[in-house]
Amino acid sequence: MEINLNSFLALSYKFPNISSFNFTNSIKHGLKSIGIPVKKIGFSGTLDPFAHGSLIIGVNSYTKLLSHIKKDYKTYRATIFLGLESDSLDIENIINIHETKVFTESKIKDAIKHINGNITYKPPKFSAKHVNGIRSYKLAKIQKDFELKEITTNVKYLNIINYSHPFLTFETCISEGGYVRSIGEMICNNLNIKGSLCFLERTKEGELCYKYMLNESKSILDSKILCNGSKNMILDKDFKNISINVPFMYNGIMQNTKLILLDIKNIIKYDTIKLMKYAIKAHNGAKIILDSNICNNIFQNNINNKHDKECIAKENIIDKYITCDNRYLHKNKCLNVNNRLDNKIFLADFGTHFGIIKIFQNGKVEYILNRIDKC
Repeated sequence: MEINLNSFLALSYKFPNISSFNFTNSIKHGLKSIGIPVKKIGFSGTLDPFAHGSLIIGVNSYTKLLSHIKKDYKTYRATIFLGLESDSLDIENIINIHETKVFTESKIKDAIKHINGNITYKPPKFSAKHVNGIRSYKLAKIQKDFELKEITTNVKYLNIINYSHPFLTFETCISEGGYVRSIGEMICNNLNIKGSLCFLERTKEGELCYKYMLNESKSILDSKILCNGSKNMILDKDFKNISINVPFMYNGIMQNTKLILLDIKNIIKYDTIKLMKYAIKAHNGAKIILDSNICNNIFQNNINNKHDKECIAKENIIDKYITCDNRYLHKNKCLNVNNRLDNKIFLADFGTHFGIIKIFQNGKVEYILNRIDKC
């Protein structure tokens, strides 16, 4: 199994009391220290400095893929300190600590029962939202008067995990862009008290769970590998998940973390289509018009999903140009032919490289991203 470490996506675990930016910058220096060249690094989905948990990072050219990752929902575990008053709704910017009475189980259940489905609220002023081009938390720190626009978040579920007064722990799965601190505030408002989060962990980015994947992983630094300038590594066997040990210095203390490498075909939010025939044209960025039989298979109507799955499972291909991974098909209903659209977006596997492309019914191809190196 060959691993290209020039560019990749990985799942990391941010520790508390560090910003997401500073954490990824520390990872960048750590990767360089073990011989992996890093010119650019980025992350998807900011975690508050006091929070910890799963954070997807992109290295070098794969930073361009961060906005295309399938992570519509995120799962969090949080603890509210009932009575803790804070401007930022967390353990920073504390104003006061109020004594609060002990609540009954039924009162706690009543406080959360209406926080589900689509909820509309104003985000915390201490957030990364922009106000006239300035991050709102910067304005909040200098006590500038401003208002944020309301946002809508979908709450898939909200469950109480434990209540040991004055600490109330809950787990929630919410749509991307939602604020768990605001959900904590809603619970406290329903209890008619002040309260703020004293603990926040992102346990899942979409379906990606760091702790679970780490248990199923094998570190490439612990395997017998052939290393060519730390750019390409060949493992002696396949493993479900592959991780990289990354040492780095932070605040004068040596830290260590593991990055779990991600297969883009499994995490990009588009179906995968193999177009080996067009590899040279695509690599040169030339105009592509797909064969009509390919377009027919993509855009044909009134085909039963079950029949699609059976065809692909038996023949592995719809025609000699389009191939779908059965596992990916099962998760994402590959080639969702019931959607009657004049174009569809795919992750294109050109053999030598990947691309994200938009395919129109007349066969024309529009490049969204091209020449993505294979990891």
